[in-house]
Amino acid sequence: MPNTHARPQVRRVSALVALAAAAALTLAGCSAPSEDANAKPGTADGVVIEHAHGSTTIPEKPERIVALGWMTPDIVAALGENPVGIEEVWGAGESGYQPWFEEFVTEEYGETPELIPSNEEGPNYEAIKALKPDLILGLYSGITDVEFERLNAIAPTVPYIEGPWNPSTWEEMTRTVGTAMWEDEKAEELVTATETLVDSLAAKHPEFEDKTFVWGLTLNEGGTDLGVYLNYDPRVRITESLGFSSTPAMDTFLSTAEGDNWYTGVSLENLGDVEADLFAAWGGSVAEGEYTVKNKVVSRWNPIEKQAYVIYADDAEASAISAPTVLSLQYILPKYVEDLARALEGTPTISDGK
Repeated sequence: MPNTHARPQVRRVSALVALAAAAALTLAGCSAPSEDANAKPGTADGVVIEHAHGSTTIPEKPERIVALGWMTPDIVAALGENPVGIEEVWGAGESGYQPWFEEFVTEEYGETPELIPSNEEGPNYEAIKALKPDLILGLYSGITDVEFERLNAIAPTVPYIEGPWNPSTWEEMTRTVGTAMWEDEKAEELVTATETLVDSLAAKHPEFEDKTFVWGLTLNEGGTDLGVYLNYDPRVRITESLGFSSTPAMDTFLSTAEGDNWYTGVSLENLGDVEADLFAAWGGSVAEGEYTVKNKVVSRWNPIEKQAYVIYADDAEASAISAPTVLSLQYILPKYVEDLARALEGTPTISDGK
């Protein structure tokens, strides 16, 4: 049955930052700041960020930021600037904005950014140029070399750092955006505050520490493989940070993955060999979740047989945990942790977000 817990509300980032700042001051023994404690990361020549397509110089603190793709808009807003434009991404509601982002910017800035019309051929250069940005960020995107050159001609552009659709960790992404915005110190405060939230939730559930898990996808009708995510996927990383350990089968998953994929498949006939105490997944609908757990093979797999599973069939919930940020984690983590704890007690969740 779907979980009917109410969707959590986004808490103001400023409260968490204040908590983290106070903790940092205590740890520092209330010592006086160093001479350059308030210095901006920029120099006379500006900030330089190295990335997969070369390097980008940001000559001065930006004020009009276009944030493309997943995750980046959240970080920009949390660091003190409402983006002038963003793209509509998976997990957005009817308004075109992901719910935690919409709530935050409405409360903090009184308005939402302009939605950049989608363009099947790539970035909508004309719409982006019309926004007169002084910085374009797309760290979780597939921006190509050619697209980078065209965007960089409009305004200094920072694409992905290592590879397409590879955001690194949410912590490092926050720091990179912070550097691009000349807000290194504030970015570190946000990272510390969010890590404090994660640690506090994990501390309430010591039972997570000796449990293994698999993060995956629901089955398509007639499917013979169960999709599973690899250990560098954000969903896996955030679950490990809560105290869980990835399945011992992760090495096998990694050996079967193709190219730069962050997922692979497990044949249902081999699923019984995959050790796990818990299964977490996302799917397109509650019906898909129920189809998966009722499959005659999957239903005999240890976590499913023990009713230890959490499946998010709501796009917003699934995207919040799939692309974690300092805003989306506040939105989803309290519910996610509660769902995990209930699952280990034999009360599973197939959530439609209601």
